[in-house]
Amino acid sequence: MTSGPVIVAALVLAAGTGRLLRHLGGVLRRRPTGRSTEMTSTQPAFPLRVYHWRWEILAVTLLPYGVVTFALWAGPLWATAVFSAGLGLALLRRHRIRARIHAIRLQHRLRAVFPQLRLPGGRRPAILWSRPRGGDIVVSLYGREAFEDLHRHRTVLAAACAVPEVYVDRHPRYASLVTLTISPTPPKHEPGRASLPSNVVPLRVHS
Repeated sequence: MTSGPVIVAALVLAAGTGRLLRHLGGVLRRRPTGRSTEMTSTQPAFPLRVYHWRWEILAVTLLPYGVVTFALWAGPLWATAVFSAGLGLALLRRHRIRARIHAIRLQHRLRAVFPQLRLPGGRRPAILWSRPRGGDIVVSLYGREAFEDLHRHRTVLAAACAVPEVYVDRHPRYASLVTLTISPTPPKHEPGRASLPSNVVPLRVHS
């Protein structure tokens, strides 16, 4: 390996590590409140935080390193051809890429609003993944006994995501898995789905 990729990898790794440490430092410097431990929200573990910021960490570390390494290996002619083809493909699929980036942004909005819900036990639901589906964003969560509280705070979740409606559905087999369907369109008139937690309409992703 040449010295150029090593230097680039060190720079981007330092930048990504610095950004992560600044984020964690801001979290650690927050003063604890006087609320009871039953209603306060606990901080997620460090590996879970790294998982939360996985796309941003990869964007500032492996992606620049891979681009520079490929450019040095392929040469200017082939590198220009491959990058031009990649840019053209990205332009053709710009709507899908934009939806994917929006899904990642909504994950951070949801994590920011979870402490305001004051869930019992102080356990924040863990966001497993999110993906675009049609015109909606489907977010899968893991949280014990979180379904009723999330369903009750649908309006808060919708306001945090800047959408008219957020549907909350429980997994038909696993009670700890909850699915949020973030819809940018006004809710349809489906009796029971948005009003009664006991009447759950399973999504196709669970079937």
